[in-house]
Amino acid sequence: MTKKTVLPGEEVAVAEEYMPDAGTYEYDGKILSALAGELQLDRDKMLARVSATNPMNLLRNGDSVFCRVTDVRTAMAICEIVAVEGRDRTITGETSATIHISKLSSEYVQEVGREMRPGDLIRAKVIQTAPSVQLSTQEPHFGVVKAMCRKCRGTLECQGRSLRCEPCERVESRKLADDYGNVSF
Repeated sequence: MTKKTVLPGEEVAVAEEYMPDAGTYEYDGKILSALAGELQLDRDKMLARVSATNPMNLLRNGDSVFCRVTDVRTAMAICEIVAVEGRDRTITGETSATIHISKLSSEYVQEVGREMRPGDLIRAKVIQTAPSVQLSTQEPHFGVVKAMCRKCRGTLECQGRSLRCEPCERVESRKLADDYGNVSF
């Protein structure tokens, strides 16, 4: 297998000899690179492929993501994905996601607004990427990792299974992640 660095649009093979594979396409009898990366000419299978040097950060089922809750409806929370846990790059593609009420907790949830509020920072698991991004916070590691008081916007501190605002002495509840307050990304 031959390896070489190529740029987008660069001719990498002739269509009479090789078939285009991942990262390549055929145009006018030539196989061209679709991206910057490493060319691999597989002489056994007669395939020309290019592996990206710096691949896109696409969401996959099972990914753990950090999101900011933007809206809470009767049966769902709407979120904006801000990062994928364990990856440095920003997300390529769709960053808007929803969590259905049935996917919020392993326990019965009567009202989404009791478990999450707009502005909360949460960790969630990607359970679907197409046609829309769907998330789940049912497992103990997933849920709210940082929340602000609804009254004074002070940071809420964890006390058992509830959250307390020291300045205004308000107590609120959320679906908490097992490491609430100890997350940095």
